[in-house]
Amino acid sequence: MLSGRTGRPLVALGRVFLALDRGLGGANPPTAPQAFAARYPAGCATVAGLLVAIPVGLVFSAFRAVLVGACAWLLFWAFLRVERRRQAHYARIGYDTVPRDSWSTARPRVVLATMLAAWGPVTVFIWLVGRTDVDPYSWTASAVFGALAVAGGYVGGRLKRERRARAAADQDRS
Repeated sequence: MLSGRTGRPLVALGRVFLALDRGLGGANPPTAPQAFAARYPAGCATVAGLLVAIPVGLVFSAFRAVLVGACAWLLFWAFLRVERRRQAHYARIGYDTVPRDSWSTARPRVVLATMLAAWGPVTVFIWLVGRTDVDPYSWTASAVFGALAVAGGYVGGRLKRERRARAAADQDRS
């Protein structure tokens, strides 16, 4: 029989996740693609699973493609269900509408923590994708490609924010 304390680690883990999420800007209202993906997790996971399984099916057997596609579907579906619950939590307590500091004015610890939180999973993803190749990437190469991907995403996001700010300023002038 389970003791009464079995739920406490899960509650603590949930609190740690939400604290980290708020620290990384997760309490801001979701973007339209995030809201759509959280609203339809099975459909979005099916599309993502197919996008993973089709290239695998072109290189390997159909059985491996189905197996990889099913595992990818399950992984994407699980992440989207977590995103749905996260959005429901913030909708219940109210989204944080205070504008966040940009990266240039943020404290170095926050910038480093954000970059490392994004870099780790990207590195592992690139390494796992490289395993399907005849000459797979090493951990070092995966880490370099992961850092380039995170930096490219940061630069793209920054350019997008600046373009939106310019467009809003142009609309205000007209």
